[in-house]
Amino acid sequence: MTHENPYMNGQIWPELNILEILRQRNPLVICITNDVVRTFTANGLLAIGASPVMSECSEDLKNLIVHASALLINIGTLTPDKVSYYKDAIALAKKHEVPIVLDPVGCHAGGAYRLSVVLDLIKTGDISLVRGNQSEIKAIYNALSPNTQADISTTGKGVDGGQIEDSAIIAYRLARLINCPVVATGEEDYVSDGTRVFAVPHGHPIMTAVTGTGCLLGGAVLAAFFSAYYPCKNRLSMGEFLGYALAYYGLAGESAVQVSGVQPGSFSVAFMDSLYTLDDAVLMSENRIRPIVVPDQLQVYFISGTQDVELNENRLLSIVEDACRGGVTCFQFREKGVGTLVGQQKLELAQQLQQICAKYNVLYVINDDVDLAVAVNADGVHVGQEDMRLEEVRNLVGHKVVGISIHSVEELHKTDVIYADCVGVGPMYATSSKPDAQVPCGPNRITELQAEGLTLPCVGIGGITLDNAKPILQAGGASGVAVISAIAHADSPYEAAQEFKHLVDGIK
Repeated sequence: MTHENPYMNGQIWPELNILEILRQRNPLVICITNDVVRTFTANGLLAIGASPVMSECSEDLKNLIVHASALLINIGTLTPDKVSYYKDAIALAKKHEVPIVLDPVGCHAGGAYRLSVVLDLIKTGDISLVRGNQSEIKAIYNALSPNTQADISTTGKGVDGGQIEDSAIIAYRLARLINCPVVATGEEDYVSDGTRVFAVPHGHPIMTAVTGTGCLLGGAVLAAFFSAYYPCKNRLSMGEFLGYALAYYGLAGESAVQVSGVQPGSFSVAFMDSLYTLDDAVLMSENRIRPIVVPDQLQVYFISGTQDVELNENRLLSIVEDACRGGVTCFQFREKGVGTLVGQQKLELAQQLQQICAKYNVLYVINDDVDLAVAVNADGVHVGQEDMRLEEVRNLVGHKVVGISIHSVEELHKTDVIYADCVGVGPMYATSSKPDAQVPCGPNRITELQAEGLTLPCVGIGGITLDNAKPILQAGGASGVAVISAIAHADSPYEAAQEFKHLVDGIK
């Protein structure tokens, strides 16, 4: 039976036809790429339904850029003259509002010059997407972040890179740092748009034995996909959309191996055929991508609704924007209680809150109301033990973040946490924000749940203030703290959020 969403007035979302849209648009992708992979890149773009053109000088680019859907800059064969051209190309693309994909080939390999070129290009602020292997992405993050943890190391040699632990976190942090999506490829690929994070497990090891497969994906294919995003933006975040692009590429590789076997020469031909023949039915047939919640997203988790601000919608909007500016990493719209909004009014407020959160790359979650989360394309939904079953929630929201409240070991054992991405544990302390709150369980409850097998990132909630948050983050092992009154009722929500963020950063 088809589920009818009461917020959508009988309308249903059309099927996602990402590949069909791309092929119909036949986007022109201008490739400034390395000498080794030009033919492979051009053939790959033609196979997916795009139109490639290779450009090597600014005069040529001035005429081409006005027709382009995307620009690829691949620094594989680097020279000082090319660096000047890269910068000219970025300026032209910016002028004509053409998205720019940067493939920082080999910037992790130890050469300071190559890395410095990548950093200069990123610092223009005009790059639309950075895609590298996980070693390259980590090298960029190390160079740009003043607080890089020494215990996360890169591995890899030449232009290849090894799988790096915590690559999902690195992709998320770098995306926020440079304000554009980041793709980190490896045995499992990760993509983040600075708000969401996705893992993509598809592909085959033989792809690393064929020169050009990384470069084709890294700039060209992802650049082509940009042209198909606009029709999908009301349904998918940029992170999820790029996740599908990665899945398509990896699935084509898997399909090619079934035809060619594990033979590099035969694989190249079969791979082009797979890129050409793979369709949306295959791409959408299963859970091709996996949503991830990294601890950073939960550090300062603000929850509020009109019931917390004397039923004043404008005041709520102002407080949420101040909190987002101050550093909250997640906001949950919880609209419950006497006199709170329902129906169209609730929908309109939820849409306004969604716009604020998107502006600041803050994860936006709807409390309990799955239909509302779908209607406004929220980043996620949070449900309680007495709400809809987690499996049903997952089926309705797809790849959105799913959070669940767990108060005890008993609840943990009866909860299908396989369908959840994060957990709220509490109440930590006595709270007046929820009239139906259970008896306080204290920070040690998180430790107890983790000892019983809880591996999902979690936040402590309930009665949390700046004065009592530390035990939850230290002994309790929480990824962050969820607060209501401490921000909603603060004299300055901006400063309150900022203080919580400084507190968490100091401990983490």
